[in-house]
Amino acid sequence: MIPPRRTPQSSQGDVPDITRVIEAMVATIMQQSTAMMHQHEASVQRQAASLEQQQMVMQQMEATRVVAEDAHRQHMEALRQLEENRVAALVLGPEPRPQVKEWSLEDFLKHHPREVQREDEP
Repeated sequence: MIPPRRTPQSSQGDVPDITRVIEAMVATIMQQSTAMMHQHEASVQRQAASLEQQQMVMQQMEATRVVAEDAHRQHMEALRQLEENRVAALVLGPEPRPQVKEWSLEDFLKHHPREVQREDEP
């Protein structure tokens, strides 16, 4: 079948219909554009929040690294001290060391008789 041929009068009658269709298309495109803008803004906000979280994680990792390095340094110092003590023990002899006898008052007076005098003595 052959479609009916339009006459100039019939095409003028279609103008309001075409206008409504174009207006509806423009309204739909505007709605889609607005929805896409909202989606984009939400995506940008999520990215900003993600970057902020990444920065916090990086700061925490850096703080953890500093603490770990400090603990490592302390452990290495303790190991060095233990090695020094071990070497010193080899040089100075085996443990336990002989105990030094503490002096009693009597022993002290025997060795230092003139330093302590009684009040009644001249």
